[in-house]
Amino acid sequence: MKTASVSETRQQLSSFLNLVKGQQEDVVIQNRGRAEAVLIPYADYELLQAARTKRRRQQALEELRQIALEINERNKDMPQEEVERLADEIADEVIENLVKKGKVTFREYK
Repeated sequence: MKTASVSETRQQLSSFLNLVKGQQEDVVIQNRGRAEAVLIPYADYELLQAARTKRRRQQALEELRQIALEINERNKDMPQEEVERLADEIADEVIENLVKKGKVTFREYK
């Protein structure tokens, strides 16, 4: 791993890009002695983005699970027919909104 100041990076950006691309070496960019950013190979960036997306999805799933637990606790005395009716109503509303936004279309199959 190479370390360079902002001014060095400005002056040698092409060579740093070649270093990152060719030798797969990261370049840490410092501003006043503190690490501020890193030049990394694009393949590594794609892996980082995939990991971030996975983490966000896991967090969202966990939040949804928590919400489901809270709703189940609040509605534990609700009859099953009422639960199913509400679920159908919500699903219909979501589908209707997706159709209005053009995100979903329906075709007849013969």
